[in-house]
Amino acid sequence: MASSFITAEHLTIEIGRGRYRPVYYFFGEEDFRKSEAVKYILNHYVPEQQRVFNFSRLSIEKIDFETVCSELAAIPMLGERRLILINEAQKLKPTQQKRLFSLLGNPSPETIIILSSPAARTPRKNSAFFKAVGRVAQPVQFGRLTRNMATIRIHKRLESAGFTYDKEAIDLLISLTDGDFGGLDGELEKLTLSSEKGSHIGLGDVKRMASSYQDFNIFELIDLIAEKKADRALEAYHDLIRKGMRPASLLRQLSNHILNLLRVHTGKQVSGAPYFVNKLRHQAPLFDKEKVLDAISRIAATEREIRRSAIKPPILVENLIREISR
Repeated sequence: MASSFITAEHLTIEIGRGRYRPVYYFFGEEDFRKSEAVKYILNHYVPEQQRVFNFSRLSIEKIDFETVCSELAAIPMLGERRLILINEAQKLKPTQQKRLFSLLGNPSPETIIILSSPAARTPRKNSAFFKAVGRVAQPVQFGRLTRNMATIRIHKRLESAGFTYDKEAIDLLISLTDGDFGGLDGELEKLTLSSEKGSHIGLGDVKRMASSYQDFNIFELIDLIAEKKADRALEAYHDLIRKGMRPASLLRQLSNHILNLLRVHTGKQVSGAPYFVNKLRHQAPLFDKEKVLDAISRIAATEREIRRSAIKPPILVENLIREISR
């Protein structure tokens, strides 16, 4: 099997058409989308009344490797189809990889196996593991939602629920959630539950709901860093983590935001909603070019540390915020 990957959107189309691959490898920065894809395959492949017996969720980190191999060798109970999810696949030792991938090279025709790696520990595409897993599994990349994908998702969700809306409200929602699939779905859930069916959603409605999604958004965090208010910047960071934002996700958003500030400083065009671009232009003078370049360097170093260091990501990102707030 070739190691070229397909997108999450491609996967959804294939499953909708009834095409299933025997083995998948889920990787990429959006863990929420991976979970949703597992549910999607399960709902299409294994009858509901058989899922208790024919859906297994395993983890290389938590389960004995022999148990994983035994599970792969088992036959379906009370049905013809099984789905097995194996998390933390990147933690397989070389000898384990060889044995497991040998088993997956000749998979049972009635069983689908999904190998998965979390966002913070996804191997590089040029790594030995990625090349090896690509020979026995179809890699599927779960990236962040593009602006167009987020727009389509919002329109479908609100229109199917009978809501009308302002374009400015949608632009703000897209900017605030910044391609985060889980964050966007959570905000849409709150909007639809808090509004009467058939009502109109305006800019004020999104602002009220988004404030509970993250009281300190990324703009406010950057403002505090630029003002050298390290204690308050750390409070903002911890608040975002408490509300469910992953450190790696926040680091990525911080990186994108800092790069956009650099574009403003160098006179380059910044794409995005007017709300987003205007706030960037107001913020740029607070965060001078030298500080922006230093932050970019430190963010890159932190990203490398997250992949290589034994220190947990929340602590590494906290240290970064403390450093660039000086």
